[in-house]
Amino acid sequence: MAIALCNPEIGFWYRDIQNRLFEVIALESEDAIEVQYIDGDITEYDRESWDMLCVNVISDPGVSFELYEEAESILSDKLKTISWDNVIGDTES
Repeated sequence: MAIALCNPEIGFWYRDIQNRLFEVIALESEDAIEVQYIDGDITEYDRESWDMLCVNVISDPGVSFELYEEAESILSDKLKTISWDNVIGDTES
């Protein structure tokens, strides 16, 4: 079983083993930890689940949730316009 490298603290940012960034936004009780991921999703963990996350404290990424969503949307739109027909180029000689 993986063990958390730190205790949750409100306002601190963390990175989990899957490289997801989130901030602890509430400690509702000894056993309820509410977090908000950088994409805006909010979820709650009990203490046992938190301990299995294997998280590290990171510095504030300096990006608001709204700005992150806007950048993600722009990138998604740009990736949809890529045509794989000419990725390698003309192979005929």
